Amino acid sequence: MKIEKQFISYQELAGCVGCSYQQIQKVHAKRIIKLFNIDISRLPKSGVLPLDCCEQYFDVTTPISKNTH
Repeated sequence: MKIEKQFISYQELAGCVGCSYQQIQKVHAKRIIKLFNIDISRLPKSGVLPLDCCEQYFDVTTPISKNTH
């Protein structure tokens, strides 16, 4: 199913970036949700984030454009 490819779990993300699940959950996930104004009630399940937002957040070669709301 295509929708599952658009989201990444905290556990998978921790493995990809090389840090702990707790660090993703307590630090990075909160920053990603705030930075990209993600409505967590619209996510398919808890413990997942949109893959494109995570890629942009962890890509150090591209500057992130913050939402100014």
